[in-house]
Amino acid sequence: MDTTFSMARVRNIMRRDWIENWKSNLYGLLGIFAAFFFPMLGLLWSAEDWVETGFPEVYSFHRFCGNMLGVIGMVVSFAMLFYASLIMKCMDSKEKRISYLLLPATKLEKFFSRAVFVTIGTLLMVLVALLALELTHYLLLPLFDLPAIYSQPILVEVFSMKWAHASVDATGEPVYSWWLMQLLGWIFSLWNHSLFILGGSFWYKHPFLKTIGTCLAVTILGGILFASLAEGGSLIRLSEWIKEHFQDTPHFVDGVLAIITIFFFLFTLFNWWLSYRLFTRSQVVKRKLWRL
Repeated sequence: MDTTFSMARVRNIMRRDWIENWKSNLYGLLGIFAAFFFPMLGLLWSAEDWVETGFPEVYSFHRFCGNMLGVIGMVVSFAMLFYASLIMKCMDSKEKRISYLLLPATKLEKFFSRAVFVTIGTLLMVLVALLALELTHYLLLPLFDLPAIYSQPILVEVFSMKWAHASVDATGEPVYSWWLMQLLGWIFSLWNHSLFILGGSFWYKHPFLKTIGTCLAVTILGGILFASLAEGGSLIRLSEWIKEHFQDTPHFVDGVLAIITIFFFLFTLFNWWLSYRLFTRSQVVKRKLWRL
């Protein structure tokens, strides 16, 4: 077999995955839509009460969109992390492992196809669910006694709220670069996503729960270590040393943000590389000590 990377073989693998898992993907799409729809329904009912109470129409609509922004953010985050942990769903049983490992494709092509499936595929499901939500919003409006402002596209208003402005100091100067902070937020999200990619590549059975449990355990241990450092005065000494050697200026803050961004970006790449390494060493029979 030709070992050169071939998009044709990748498409064949993805077509096979789609045919085998179309029903579960359809259920996932309906689940994402339901997670959007029912909170929106409750918020529309609440919006009627806000208007009757005397809230201004613009304030009421912005409050509704702000709440929907939180709902959409939580649902999208959960969906992306959940499906990331299913990157090796095709390997969760002995029969599936035999079938998948014997496919006429390279290890890189197989891993790439699964990575595309759980990232771009999940984003497409979210996009379809959001478009269906917008359509449902217009269909439901006649059932509610709401101002005309609610006839606007809610997704446009919701996503415009996502781009908050940078903080400013007492003189009106920005405390940090707005674009750099946005980049850090996205890189940090990708790092979190890569943790579940790594967890799904390590654990084939219940990867989401095991990854969540591991992250919680590490977070608790980190919190205990942080508390012990704070109690011992190490953090105060570090803060005093920074104030002594560095000036608290926007340039310094931007430098710190850039370093943190690069740090999380490198760890994101490392998690993806390690996930691929785990897949390349996959075998039909897994050691129970490590695969639980």
